[in-house]
Amino acid sequence: MIYGERIRQAREFKGLTQTQLANAVGVKQPAISEMEYNEFTPSEILLKEIAKQTGFMPSFFELELNDNLSFGTLNYRARRSASIHDETRVYQYANILYQQVKKICLDVMMPSNRLPQLPNTPIKKAVQITRSELCLNRDEVIKKLLRTVEDNGVIILNIPRNLPKIDAFSTWAELDEERPIIALLFGKPMDRIRFSIAHELGHLVLHQTIRPSLKLVENEANEFASAFLMPEQAMREEMKSPVTLTMLAKLKLRWGVSMQALIMRARNLKIITQRQTKYLFAQISVQGWRTKEPSNLDLKVEIPHLVRNMIESKYRTREDYALDARMSMDTATEFYAYA
Repeated sequence: MIYGERIRQAREFKGLTQTQLANAVGVKQPAISEMEYNEFTPSEILLKEIAKQTGFMPSFFELELNDNLSFGTLNYRARRSASIHDETRVYQYANILYQQVKKICLDVMMPSNRLPQLPNTPIKKAVQITRSELCLNRDEVIKKLLRTVEDNGVIILNIPRNLPKIDAFSTWAELDEERPIIALLFGKPMDRIRFSIAHELGHLVLHQTIRPSLKLVENEANEFASAFLMPEQAMREEMKSPVTLTMLAKLKLRWGVSMQALIMRARNLKIITQRQTKYLFAQISVQGWRTKEPSNLDLKVEIPHLVRNMIESKYRTREDYALDARMSMDTATEFYAYA
């Protein structure tokens, strides 16, 4: 039995359109469409060619696909102009990795999930409860954010795709139990990664129900992330007037957030005025720091470890992993290297 949904999954993982895959394997586009809808069964030779072009073993397409990350529930930290093609490609990478994790998690020790679900809770209160559940003091710096959330049961799927318009996405999904999952795209500055993680925590904590508008929930997730990473009382104590770029640079290294995030947090807490905010952003622009802050202020890189540790505890070698996942060695090496 060949499952057309697996063919579609592999094609989308590779970032190919139906026409591109058809051209690569020597058939017409309608044939790919019919295969994906289980209306046409490919020959053994054709299936091997599809496997070669997508990076999987032919037996991958014999796996019934019962467990998917629910695409409709995903919260994306992405610009509105992000393409459906890019969203679908990173979704399928995360989806395949999620399916592997679901298989492995039954055989390994998993950390307890402590992330609360707090719909309809005021954001300030939700932040306080979340910090408490994650064993963080109300006003402390979160030095190792990724390790902190993983140790408290959040699954971070590391996605080696550097797409400028997508940072991360998240959802609750079934593994050994219902767990929060964050898919994190590789290659962004560390301050941006930390804010993306906190942003997705905001979605996971606040937004399990139907969301009234994208703009509203994105604003709420940003507000949660700011308060989570930059606690109000600490900011009021440490951002004394006058707020300058020199001060912001020191605070960036201490709190692990961008200078621009610190400016916005100061404005929202009314530590600085709107006029001061515009002046500081103008200085940031003059220095050329709007898209990339100075390299001497780069934060220490944090890497997720939980999924990688799970894979290494399950499989003795990369070859064992590739065989069980039914991937080519090249594809398995990418997953193995970045998980």
